[in-house]
Amino acid sequence: MSMHNESDHAPGCPDSAYHAPGCPDSAYHAYCSTLAGDLQGFEERPQRLTQWSMRQDELDRAAERAARDYMRARPVWRDYPALR
Repeated sequence: MSMHNESDHAPGCPDSAYHAPGCPDSAYHAYCSTLAGDLQGFEERPQRLTQWSMRQDELDRAAERAARDYMRARPVWRDYPALR
């Protein structure tokens, strides 16, 4: 997994696009901050980072395929049109 190696403090970033949206004075990157420019809560950040990582590695698609394959094998879902 490739991650930005800079500090989570936006002023050290070469690109101001890393600042929280609409908060150029925020001390945090856009991806780690709320819309108000505050640091995201600890519970939210790992979830969002996990989702991002899965998209980057296309694991989200693999997980979706596995879930659909599992559902296709169950009698109650076997003939469901969206699973064909």
